[in-house]
Amino acid sequence: MGTIMKELWKLIKEPWKLIKEIFILIFGGIIFIVFAIIGILYTFVKHILKGDYSFSKQLIPIVRSVTLALDGIACAGAGELLNDVLRVKGRIKYGKWYQTISAITGLVHIYEKDTWFRRFLDKILGKNHCDEAITDQDRFYYKQN
Repeated sequence: MGTIMKELWKLIKEPWKLIKEIFILIFGGIIFIVFAIIGILYTFVKHILKGDYSFSKQLIPIVRSVTLALDGIACAGAGELLNDVLRVKGRIKYGKWYQTISAITGLVHIYEKDTWFRRFLDKILGKNHCDEAITDQDRFYYKQN
């Protein structure tokens, strides 16, 4: 009987992890979004009531954070697609939520090959954008390995 239970657990273990992550996404996502909206509204009201119109100094990091979060979601979500379309086969791959698409594209350019995608991003977002998007930590890690 113990063997049957172990085999059954193996079958449901991975789907159960996914179900837990989805549950955390739904409830955590709602809480985080509500918290962010309240914080942004607070920032607007605080600066307007004080007559301090430099609230863009506070909003720039907020907008930047949202952009980086969406970039991480896109990198994780489209990782396999980008790896296949761009024929990325080496040790540097798209798909990590904590890295930006531009940074991975820059790393692929430096350590593996140049791609049309890097040239496109650099043309749209600025010269050397992909190379400049690489964090010092990533540059150090991939240089060492």
